[in-house]
Amino acid sequence: MKTLLDLYTQCKAGDAKAQRILYDLFKGRLMGLCRRYTRNREEAQDVLQEAFIKIFSNVDQLDAPEKLESWMKAIVVRTAISAFHATKNKMLLFSTSERAEEQEDFQSLESVSDAYLISLVNALPDGCRIVFNLFAIEGYSHAEIANMLSISEGTSRSQLHHAKYLLKEKLKCQNLAHYYEKFA
Repeated sequence: MKTLLDLYTQCKAGDAKAQRILYDLFKGRLMGLCRRYTRNREEAQDVLQEAFIKIFSNVDQLDAPEKLESWMKAIVVRTAISAFHATKNKMLLFSTSERAEEQEDFQSLESVSDAYLISLVNALPDGCRIVFNLFAIEGYSHAEIANMLSISEGTSRSQLHHAKYLLKEKLKCQNLAHYYEKFA
């Protein structure tokens, strides 16, 4: 089993087998990251492919091999945001469309699956979903989000607030809002 440092060194040298091993090692985690920023699996696969092209093309620019995974994640996030900009062409960030299908009623928080929670986040309007993921999941600041998305910090804050509101409303429909308020 090759170490990550060995894989990094071999990928930097252009070794196709090492690139394949690195791809296989990280494709699942990075695909999950792509799914949080795209509307469907096909878009996520496109973003993942584009991200790996950037990763392998620029691996020689990484100075600290121990930061390989976080560097790869940052490339995936930037690639997903670029794809969003390209497909939406600076669309209005607020959209009131609901894309999630109605789910069965849940009586307790324990009965809520991860898949259902992910579907709630994925059903958010694009701008809200992206800001929510960047802030709540990835830990970026509003200043960093504003810079990445070419919006103001106020818009980033507003998008996050709107995302939380929409999630809370959706949970209210499932009689779960009191859990949200308890943990929010």
